[in-house]
Amino acid sequence: MPKLTVPPNFIGTPGSDTLMGEQLNASPAIGIDILTGGFICTRSGNDTVRGTGTGRIGDIGGSIEGGNANGIANRGSLNTGNGKDAIAGIGNGGNGGNGNTDTSTGKGNGGTGTGMSNSSKINAGNRNDTISGTGTGGNGGFGGFSGGNGLGGANGGTGTGIANSGSLNTGNGNDMIVGTGAGDIGGTGGPSSGDGGIGIGIANSGSLNSGDGEDTIVGTAIGGIGAEGFPNTGDGGTATGIVNTGSLNGGNGKDMIAGIGTGGMGGDKFFFGEGGTGTGIANSGSLNAGNEKDTITGTGTGGNGGASIDGLTESAGGKGGTGIGIANTGKLDTENGEDTIIGTGIGGKGGIAPAGIGDVGTGTGIQNTKDGTITTEWGNDKITGDGNSSGTNSTAYGIVNDGIIDTGNGSDKLTGQATATIGGTAYGIYGEGIIKTGNGNDQIIATSILDGVQQKVTIGGGINIALGAGNDYLKGFGAATVDGGDGFDTLDLSAFNRSELFVSGVISGNTLNATITFNSNGNSIILSTTGFEKFIFADSSFCYSSLANGA
Repeated sequence: MPKLTVPPNFIGTPGSDTLMGEQLNASPAIGIDILTGGFICTRSGNDTVRGTGTGRIGDIGGSIEGGNANGIANRGSLNTGNGKDAIAGIGNGGNGGNGNTDTSTGKGNGGTGTGMSNSSKINAGNRNDTISGTGTGGNGGFGGFSGGNGLGGANGGTGTGIANSGSLNTGNGNDMIVGTGAGDIGGTGGPSSGDGGIGIGIANSGSLNSGDGEDTIVGTAIGGIGAEGFPNTGDGGTATGIVNTGSLNGGNGKDMIAGIGTGGMGGDKFFFGEGGTGTGIANSGSLNAGNEKDTITGTGTGGNGGASIDGLTESAGGKGGTGIGIANTGKLDTENGEDTIIGTGIGGKGGIAPAGIGDVGTGTGIQNTKDGTITTEWGNDKITGDGNSSGTNSTAYGIVNDGIIDTGNGSDKLTGQATATIGGTAYGIYGEGIIKTGNGNDQIIATSILDGVQQKVTIGGGINIALGAGNDYLKGFGAATVDGGDGFDTLDLSAFNRSELFVSGVISGNTLNATITFNSNGNSIILSTTGFEKFIFADSSFCYSSLANGA
């Protein structure tokens, strides 16, 4: 099957058209190449457009990189019209060339593999369309004892499922956009071996719009494995399910946006590589799920650290990679409807070595930075952040918020839960930002578990929480400032007996202010509250006026 280059332009029939292109052993290898000014218009019908590119292998003994590959590269216009259409691109980067045993010849990095790249305009028209891209990076080349440049093996290539810097629109209908990217293994050789390649499911720096209808956008990424080597090994590649620096819009309808990122494993051998970071969704642009009951989920799993396979080293194993479910530095908005945002972060396990197990990676469910805004607007919305870190020196956060989280009006529920082990650190909700729940009967729950034991202190960082109007409920304790707002509000401190906490600032007739202090191993942890009418403890409950007399 030959490569398909456009122009000459293609205008299809009213029936079902099929266009296919393939290019092998080239650099770049492009299955379907739509040049600037070129266009494909398949018109109505259930159409199929499929392109496959496979990069060449670098020359053995030469300083030659693996060939880059792209299934479909669009710089013109691709329009499949109305109908149940399928657009699919597969790009496989070529393996890097191997080096010789002297220092004058080299080895190549693995080529990049991109399923589909769009810098202009792709429109799938109306009805139930599918756009998919699968990109796999090539292996890094193997170096000699000194490597081609004295550095050893080369890095694995980057794999990207869908890379959009233009306009990608699936139109109306129950559409699906799926991007899968996998980095490949680093090359072995010399004093340092190559790192695993980067994996990205969907990378959007332009405009990606799935239109109206019940749409699904899924990005899945896997980082490459760090190479073995002597004495040093490569680190695992990073992986991000969805990277959005532009505008990503699910349109109206019951949409699902999901990102899954799994970091690559660190290399094994004498010294060990660290596991790669895994991030489900990384948003620094505008991510909008549109109206209706939408779901946004991000799952990030750090790669495991490298382990000893010869027992010669006296150091601990490699550190596990960080796992982040949703990392937001931009604007994430689900608009109106009963929306759900779920972030799950799992730290990678430390590698095993004679001197001990390496540190486990940090697990964070949702991370919202100082410049980040998460908004759910009208509706009974749910936001859940779940962080897990199981191993040596574990650290887990359910929700880390240094920006603004605003659930808008409606009876909303925000939950931060963190699970860690072996004397680690866990906070359900942490940060220096503000959480606002607006009007409605809202709930905020923060839980932390260490070694299977529910912790008393579950909130940290001095975060500000404003529950707004309504009969609100907050469960958790820690360094924070909390305002229950209007309505009959409840503060659940059932992790404590009343006698374990010191309460001050309670004055009959004032604005329901209370300062609650816990002495934790000589350190005072202070929760400042206002606007709460009911306080629940493990052994009792009090209204505000009797709170100070309850000890």
